[in-house]
Amino acid sequence: MRHGSYRNTLFLSALALTMKITICFLVAVLFGASLHGEDSTAWRKDGKPAADTSNMKSKKGFGAQLYLTQNAQFFDDWNKPGTPNLTELKNNRVRRKAPLFSAILFVDPGTDSKGSVDVTYDIVIRKPDGSIYGEQQDFVGLKGRSVVPAHSLQLAKERMGIQIDSQDPSGTYTVEITVHDHIKKVELPLKATFEVAK
Repeated sequence: MRHGSYRNTLFLSALALTMKITICFLVAVLFGASLHGEDSTAWRKDGKPAADTSNMKSKKGFGAQLYLTQNAQFFDDWNKPGTPNLTELKNNRVRRKAPLFSAILFVDPGTDSKGSVDVTYDIVIRKPDGSIYGEQQDFVGLKGRSVVPAHSLQLAKERMGIQIDSQDPSGTYTVEITVHDHIKKVELPLKATFEVAK
């Protein structure tokens, strides 16, 4: 498992769990959808409520989205001016021996009486046969005092990275994430898949 050039990323594989990240804060644009308006419990697209999907859910005004990308530059660009470009997987396929990252976005987490947020998430990655390839609990999504305006999109402070090696099976892998907003007492299960060719 190679991970030296990807500072602060937790890599999951069948062999190792290493490194964590520190990435944060805000952008006012969600890639096509945002959580606001009269119905604050629904993601909205083009001003209209958008139904929950396997990778995008909301409850009690808190929303979360899961994307998979092999573009590490997205995380570097997050704190820069302008909207970062999230390049999703082409044809849902992942190249072997090239890192794959989770990009988890949040909006409107609960705050306590001190204005602090507490969002964590758990990850399970399953091989094509359904067995566990890697798993990790209690990733930090957002913690501490929030200085972000309402309805602003936020990137998880910690992210998962994996690398499919030559000996790993081909087929459809599944990434399952459970997001916990500990203030609002909300759990959001999210799921995404990717394909690995022979």
